[in-house]
Amino acid sequence: MGSSQTGRRFYVGMGLALILLSILGFTPFMYARFASGGTMSMALVAHGISFFAWLALFTYQASLVRAKNLKKHMKLGQASVGLALIMLASGVVVTGEVFARGDASATPFSPEQFIMLPLMDITIFVVYYTLAIMNRKVPETHKRLMLLVGIMMMDPATGRLGFTLGFPPIGMLFHFGLIAAMCIYDRRTLGQVHKVSWVALAVLTARYAAFFIIGPTEAWAAFTHWLLG
Repeated sequence: MGSSQTGRRFYVGMGLALILLSILGFTPFMYARFASGGTMSMALVAHGISFFAWLALFTYQASLVRAKNLKKHMKLGQASVGLALIMLASGVVVTGEVFARGDASATPFSPEQFIMLPLMDITIFVVYYTLAIMNRKVPETHKRLMLLVGIMMMDPATGRLGFTLGFPPIGMLFHFGLIAAMCIYDRRTLGQVHKVSWVALAVLTARYAAFFIIGPTEAWAAFTHWLLG
């Protein structure tokens, strides 16, 4: 099996894996919320729909590359930009709503520490997506950055999946596992780990280090109240 065929299958497979993880993570959460009479804000609905639509589009885009239909792939890339903007705007609103409620999603962390995760993810999302667009004419870099956009959106789903399975750290393990899959793919197809994958591993490590070291501090708590009210 040629490396090009392996690559085309890899991105479709990763897209399907992200969709599956999202369904497994969010289904119990949504069932419990509606079963208890809870509701969802319009911002949360918009965020959820755009999130799943983006993952579906990413997977379809990868399948177009596999089918060598690059023309349609590039044309549909415009829809990706629109979905990304909706996800970003709704994500910012939802983050503010979560902090206003003092919600830490049943974790042992304070609301101030917990909110660091979505704030970092929003920042990383913007950086990865912007770099992916800037490198759209550099396929090996572009496709990895787009995949990382999807991986970095997985935290709410994999985190909830961890609580459903009774093992909260599984969210973090899934995050590193998905990056590890990228590194393994790089070794198989390129003979070495791509620089984007190395940077992704470093960023993810720094993300968790910041959460556990800076997140509990009074300085961070003061910053979150200044930023979010």
